[in-house]
Amino acid sequence: MIRLTIALALAPAFLLLWLFKKWDEKRPEPPGAVRNMVFWGVATCLPAAGVEMVLMEVLGKSLVNEQGGFLNAFLVAATTEESFKLLVVLLFLWRKPYFDEVMDGILYTAAASLGFAMLENVLYSAGNLGVGLLRAFTAVPLHAVCSGIMGYFVGRGKMSKGSAFGWVALGLFFAVLIHGTYDWAVFSGGFFGFAPPEPAVGLLEVIVIVVVCMGILYGLVRHALRLDDAIHGPEPRPLATANAAPPFAPYGAQQPYAQQPPQQPYAPPGYEQQPYGQQPYPQQPYPQQPYPQQPYPQQPYPQAQPTQPFVPQAQPTQPFVPQAPYGQPQPYGQQQPYGQQPQQPQQQQPYGPPPGTPGGPPWGQGQS
Repeated sequence: MIRLTIALALAPAFLLLWLFKKWDEKRPEPPGAVRNMVFWGVATCLPAAGVEMVLMEVLGKSLVNEQGGFLNAFLVAATTEESFKLLVVLLFLWRKPYFDEVMDGILYTAAASLGFAMLENVLYSAGNLGVGLLRAFTAVPLHAVCSGIMGYFVGRGKMSKGSAFGWVALGLFFAVLIHGTYDWAVFSGGFFGFAPPEPAVGLLEVIVIVVVCMGILYGLVRHALRLDDAIHGPEPRPLATANAAPPFAPYGAQQPYAQQPPQQPYAPPGYEQQPYGQQPYPQQPYPQQPYPQQPYPQQPYPQAQPTQPFVPQAQPTQPFVPQAPYGQPQPYGQQQPYGQQPQQPQQQQPYGPPPGTPGGPPWGQGQS
């Protein structure tokens, strides 16, 4: 029984997730990214429940339940849950390179909400098959619709050139408005505190809310796809060439550059331009002639000759010839030592007495 209840609680979430991925099949997203959003949505369910309990204690049950549970519906439940779903997308997906379409905002935000709805539906319907069946057609689609509409505005903010705050805040406002109205109809029994509750009326109202909002979401999905076609072109982008996050290269390796589209070659006026890469230039096979190989003559390797022992030979000595004394002529064929050349005697010219002296010439006459 418990297994059937859990399967019934999980089945609508997986069915709606498949529907959102079907809408995004033209330019699909990496499966790991969508799966991570579902896991993060599951992880935020319990923290959101803790925050709701704190708000209930702070505000007081009497205040929260006034006017058919208005504050309980809009402030405690809707604002808390939608804020946690939005926080997951902003923290773990906003800066990813594969978040590059308006439709991506719808898909990822809806995936986080369906993960949230999975665990919430299991906790509410554990052991109660009727509750699980009822929530499968009301609460689970409501989570997907609210977050899907919010995701449209998140995607518009992501793809806008200006500030994204206004788009994101507007998406959160509409999600809280739809979710709060749904919860208020459930808590008040359909009369919103102005009359005694009627569960059947409340059930009818929530079904109408879900159906109308699903129509609004479908219109936003079509508009998002048209915007994406205007940005990326109408051609589909298979998953193999989708703009997924590149894997990390090992240390020292170079990341691959983005592939640029091939450019068309230049063609002069009057000539037909062929698409690049479709008309290959005819290549004539070049005749390959074998190179004649001449046998290389093998010469015997020269053998080392035995070395003769070194025998120093005596140099002939010159006989000692005594040199003549300084100033005397040397024997024939021998030079004078450097600096000891014989000096020639200088001839002394006889000088008389100086002029003006006794016996000398008079002043003004030189000696001849």
